[in-house]
Amino acid sequence: MKVFNFFQHYNLKKGIFLVILAWLCFSTLYMLAKVIEKQTTIPTMLFFRNVLGLAFIAPFIFKEWPKSLEVKNIKIVVIRSMMGILSLFFIFLAVQKISLVNTTLLNNSAPLFVPFIVWFWLKKPVNHKLWPAVIFGFIGIALILQPDSRIFNLGSAYALASGLCLAVTFITMRMASKKENLSSFLLYFFAIGMVATLPFAIFDWKIENGWILLALFGIGLMSFMGQVLFYYALKFGKAHHIAPFTYSAVVFSGIYEWLIWDKAPSLIAYIGMVLIIASGIWIVLLNPGKNS
Repeated sequence: MKVFNFFQHYNLKKGIFLVILAWLCFSTLYMLAKVIEKQTTIPTMLFFRNVLGLAFIAPFIFKEWPKSLEVKNIKIVVIRSMMGILSLFFIFLAVQKISLVNTTLLNNSAPLFVPFIVWFWLKKPVNHKLWPAVIFGFIGIALILQPDSRIFNLGSAYALASGLCLAVTFITMRMASKKENLSSFLLYFFAIGMVATLPFAIFDWKIENGWILLALFGIGLMSFMGQVLFYYALKFGKAHHIAPFTYSAVVFSGIYEWLIWDKAPSLIAYIGMVLIIASGIWIVLLNPGKNS
């Protein structure tokens, strides 16, 4: 895919810039989902996201046909696709029950889960230097989970589940970005998502008016742009350098929540945010190897 030909070599500044733009797109996606939560359904949003993603990638698919059908590791692509669907499904559930900031922050707790997934899946030992960061990170999560003395409320559980799924997508996307063509990767990503969500969308279809179609278009566009930007961020910036900047999503979500819902996090939530963000950065900086 040649749409970003000007990014041809490793460049840290470009990688950071791309990952911030990617998370601006994802934060906007989450905001749109929260805005239209009562006028549509989660299956409808997920289906539109995948159909529109396929529509956006179609010109590049046909341009590179039939090479665009080739993938090096279909297992990784399928796992990435399913985890991406589940992560977004849990986010859409979470934004209906808790604040946009808390949803985004708990979703971005993914780095805390990465060492355990790498240990369980790839059989790589956990660096003992990570344990303080992991402990402080989960203390931060505990603070976020107690906004109204209702520890482990359902919305927070959904957001944490999205973070766990996101951790798997980080690992698989890094694997894919080394070997897979972007057009092929996104073709299977959106096609698998469309097929998986179609049955649910058919039985739970809801679009109340034309404005909802516009918002659904925005969800599809933001998802597509976020995927493309994050793919190139991983390709042109090493993971341990750019990963801390995924927390820019918390800032963007905070701005949206302040502008649209006139809400601000509590002091305890701010402390939890600091602990989670600091722990996440600590973890990625302690794993600077080529496979991080």
